[in-house]
Parts: sequence; C-alpha cells; structure tokens
Amino acid sequence: MKNKALLVGINKYPDPRNELRGCINDILDMEHFISEKNNVYAKENIKKLTDREATKKGIITQIKWLLEGAQPGDQLLFHYSGHGAQAPTLTQQLEKDGLDEIICPYDFDGSNNTTLRDKEFAQLFAGIPKGVHFVWISDSCHAEDLSRDPFNSGEKLYRYFNGPRVSGDIVPNTASAITTPLNGALLSACESHQLSADAIINNRFNGAFTHYLIQNLLEYGDTKPMDLIVQLVNVDLQHNGYDQSPQTEGLLEKRTFFL
Repeated sequence: MKNKALLVGINKYPDPRNELRGCINDILDMEHFISEKNNVYAKENIKKLTDREATKKGIITQIKWLLEGAQPGDQLLFHYSGHGAQAPTLTQQLEKDGLDEIICPYDFDGSNNTTLRDKEFAQLFAGIPKGVHFVWISDSCHAEDLSRDPFNSGEKLYRYFNGPRVSGDIVPNTASAITTPLNGALLSACESHQLSADAIINNRFNGAFTHYLIQNLLEYGDTKPMDLIVQLVNVDLQHNGYDQSPQTEGLLEKRTFFL
C-alpha cells in the first residue's frame, strides 16, 4: 500500500489584486494533520505546490505523479486552495448552462493554455482504479463548481479573480462541476452561489472550511464525509458566522476520510 497526497495552495498571484492570505496555511495544516496527527501519509509521499510553483504544467505534472502506480487499497488526497472561476465551455453538449468550472493556476492569463477546466480534472481522475480511496478537497468560492473569488470585507477575504477571462465573461452557474461519476469523494467549501472565506481564526489566516474540516476530523475522523460535512463542519461554519454551506460529491456512502 502506498498513500500519496498532493497539496496545492496559492496566496500570491502576479496581479496583487488577486492575492489571498490563508491558502498556504491551509495546506500546511493539512500536511501536519495527515502525516503527524494521523500518520496515514508518510512525508516523503506528500508533495506541496505553492505560489509560482503551482502553474498549470506544474499542477498537471504532480497530479500525474499522484495517480501513477495507484493500486486498490491505496489512499490518494488532492487538496486545492486558490482562485477559481467559470468560463464558456468548449464542449457545449456536456454543459446545459454553457459553462465550465476552472481553477486559476499561478500563471493563469485568460488563455486555455493556462486554464485548468473541470473536464481536464475529470479526464485525469477517470483513470483512478476501483478500490483506491481518493479524496479531493477544494477550499474555494463556489467550490461546488470549483471556483474561488476574492472580496475583502474587514477580517474576511472572500476567495473574484481580477483580470482576464477565458473566451468571454463569467456568469452565475448552478450546474454541477462533475459531469462523470467521480471514483472518490469531492469535499467542497460551499455551494455554487456562495463565497468561501479566508479568515483570521486564532490570530492566523486560514480558509474557514479547511480549518473546521481538520478540527472535526481530529475528533470525528471515523465519520463518513457526507455526515462530517453536513452535520459537523457546516454547523461550525454557521455557528461562527460564515455564510457558506460545504458540499460533498462522489462515492461517500461507505467510506470515511481515512480507511
């Protein structure tokens, strides 16, 4: 058995208007949780990409590393904290609303060459063998649709990308980002119409979703992801004043976060 994790966090983009504050802390906290608190992942099998390392090429290269050689019984984790958006789809027949959900790598400039679309993720993850325990975490605005917008409001920075768009304007979306069944679990920070907070928690910047996810996993690690998100993380977010409702998708009924 070989457990592997890829953790991507982008605080600083080339345009200072797009800077975030808690994304790197998110993945450092996740690394500490999975390698030291739970000892499920060996540190040599965890890779982190931050800021300028997290280009489209860099992310795809390391996703291929994550999936390479995966066998039934292995555990794989992909965690993304950074900007995202929506763009006119290139495959109209697959999207009723005409939009793809995208993440914005460090080098995102509005071109398809620097855009990571939901369809590309679906293709990459389609090869995960059955029996592999795969968890995908997206701490981002509109994360149900894989996007993240920054909007500064006092102590909270909400994760809107200032700058170029991909082949047209971004418009609201209500469709699911995953168009084919996911062989694993997607845990997303909020619903498609909501924002996800970069917040000061205990005098430190974090994604609110990642913070409360890890806090609950420390206490209730044997809980199924759907119950963990709906009954615990969602309640903590609401209780602490965050107007976001995290979502789950994929094969969740018989699995916990860790095997």
